[in-house]
Amino acid sequence: MSTDAVVDNTASPKTATVSYQVKNQYGEDITKATTLQTNGSSIVASNGVVTLTLASGAKVGDKLPITLIDVASAKSATQVVTLSAASTVADVAISGIYNKDGKNLNEDTVLGTDEFYLLVDVKDQYGNAITDKDVAAAGLVKYEANPTVIQTEGEGNKVTLTDLTINGKKQLGLKLTNLQKAGENQVTLISTTTGKSASYKVSVAEATRTDVVNLSAPALAVAKEDILVPASVLDKDGKAITDVKVLNDAQKGVKVTFGTTQVSNAFVKGEDGNLYIKVPAGTNTADGVFPLVAQSSTFKVATATIKVEKAAVPTTVRGLKDPLTLVAKKTKTINVSDLVVEDQFGRVMKSADVTKYLQDNSKGILVKDNTDSDIVTVAASPNHVIKYDEGVVLTAGTKNGTETIQFVLADADGKNPIAASTADATIRVTNGSEYVSYEVAPIGTVYDEVAAGNSDNDAYDKVVKVYGVLADGSKVLLNKADGDYTVSSTNDTFNSDVADGTIDVADAYTSYGDNNEIKLPLTVTINATGQKLTQEVTISKVAPKVTKIDVVEDADAFIAGTSSKVVDKFDYAKAEPFTLASYLANVNVVVTDQYGAQVELTSADGKDTFADGTAVVSQAQTTLTLSKVSGNLVFTGNGTNKATVTELPKDSVFNAVLSLGAVSAAPVKVTVTGGYLSK
Repeated sequence: MSTDAVVDNTASPKTATVSYQVKNQYGEDITKATTLQTNGSSIVASNGVVTLTLASGAKVGDKLPITLIDVASAKSATQVVTLSAASTVADVAISGIYNKDGKNLNEDTVLGTDEFYLLVDVKDQYGNAITDKDVAAAGLVKYEANPTVIQTEGEGNKVTLTDLTINGKKQLGLKLTNLQKAGENQVTLISTTTGKSASYKVSVAEATRTDVVNLSAPALAVAKEDILVPASVLDKDGKAITDVKVLNDAQKGVKVTFGTTQVSNAFVKGEDGNLYIKVPAGTNTADGVFPLVAQSSTFKVATATIKVEKAAVPTTVRGLKDPLTLVAKKTKTINVSDLVVEDQFGRVMKSADVTKYLQDNSKGILVKDNTDSDIVTVAASPNHVIKYDEGVVLTAGTKNGTETIQFVLADADGKNPIAASTADATIRVTNGSEYVSYEVAPIGTVYDEVAAGNSDNDAYDKVVKVYGVLADGSKVLLNKADGDYTVSSTNDTFNSDVADGTIDVADAYTSYGDNNEIKLPLTVTINATGQKLTQEVTISKVAPKVTKIDVVEDADAFIAGTSSKVVDKFDYAKAEPFTLASYLANVNVVVTDQYGAQVELTSADGKDTFADGTAVVSQAQTTLTLSKVSGNLVFTGNGTNKATVTELPKDSVFNAVLSLGAVSAAPVKVTVTGGYLSK
């Protein structure tokens, strides 16, 4: 037992405490397991602490006897204790810096997410540890040598401590706050009673910063297209930086200028995994020679001279994208999307770009049949010219065989053909006697709208597609209406659904039991040979849910399967805050469910439905997440359906990600061309 009983208040004490310990015959500490009696009702012993209730007039220096008795063993101990001054902070030590994940502190650390503490040990004048955070903090003041780097919790020179548990042991911590920059701040804690102190130098490491930039010539630079300039960037230690987030950072990254235009968010990872500076098509608008300047955070400059070629135009038709086999007497309309067309650089062009060129320049693709054969006939559309909005019809004759058709770039009226652009395509005609096998395309899961309690809709019907396969591996789509095949099932209900060749679950199935899906047999019989092809079809009553989100220019064209460009950026010119409604006003959003059915998202009010009437998502699940690229933007309600950019300085840039529940669309970059400030 100690000889000092520490009072609660030095001036007018009411209680005092003194510690004790109980050991067994083996020297083991059994204090907490032993109940002791004392020599008075004002003396209570429990868990190693004796608490004395003091009589009126007691003062520091008084001596009191304490007797502790273990009745079970008839052992006792007596000690005269002296009332001693209340416990105060007499000594302090700082043992290190602590983060629960063992992370290092640097200028990119987000203290709101990752917490760092100085570990503080405090003792009173009797050598006892003070574990009460408030008592310990009240006896300390602090001094910070350089608070412009980082600070500690507590206003002014006051100290605020936090209770921590590290490896099961209690510990006091002084939380680090308000990290501003890389550097050092020496924190000193001082006892207010003894003047003893402890110091710790908090070092905030410098994050990775760009130093040297190396540029290479791009493989090809074409006006009105993105340019990818190969680049490598080193930090101050000569190590390569591949993190595009660092490279595009406003302070630590690289500033890029093309011509006289600054390129924001310039660094990207290519499909090959290599690092590039991307000059977007909107910045690269004309042919010529332009400087590309890259300046690192240490103001080192790299320059490349970029020769930009003239914008791509169609120059050569290479032929059909896929081999074409026609069934006798059947027709096929050939459109721009069926052809392979190359530009002047030998690159295959997108159908949408070819279509736009034909429209803007009054051009077409002449279809020529230079033989007298009646195996294939080119329809007598005006001049046999494929236009931006019109195709040319090919009709198969009655004979098996092949015929060569030519495609030539020309004017919209078929005049002035460019001979060098000519491509030959061999068209095959078959009456079906040449098929070496048949196959049925995988049907996938079919939705039972009625069993789900929703409306029957044609969007969930599945067409059974059957192909005849020729010796060269090419496939010809057969026609049920022509009697090429029949479709049936041994399940009576399913049999009536598939008899016309289209699976339309018009009446609910009743054989689900406790399951949400059933599997039913389907048989396709080839009428010409009697061959039977079987497939197991899954029928599901699970309601539609979002599985994919596409952001496009034209929702109707996208859903119809025709051309529609993906939208990955747009300009925002309105002088008002940017909201979810603003986002939807600038793009078209197409939502696809697990059955492949698609609908356009028209508003943020949660009222959009799939084809069967099921809500796409609730209003609360339609959210927008915003992230700054450049500029002094201000976000509120981020990650919710109320997300708003309330401050939009002109030329600032941010990314917007639309989410429907757990499914998110690709980020869309928004550039502020108008500007809005609330002040």
